[in-house]
Amino acid sequence: MAPRADRWSPSPTALTAACIVGLSVSASILILLVPTLLRPDAQVHPLVVVGLVALCAAFTTGVRYWRPQAPQSDLS
Repeated sequence: MAPRADRWSPSPTALTAACIVGLSVSASILILLVPTLLRPDAQVHPLVVVGLVALCAAFTTGVRYWRPQAPQSDLS
């Protein structure tokens, strides 16, 4: 088994980019489902909508958590 220091781990920038892509895809699907939901004979299961909203929330949390910190300028 490899030591923990030898393992590969993605950078915060890569994780943020992956979360942004996931957020945009899940939000796009949710937006495209809105007209279907407004029809009287809607064929979309409510759990699909709840799942997409949960995915959007999870990806948004990931973007906020893994966002790289901006460099601090030393003006003093």
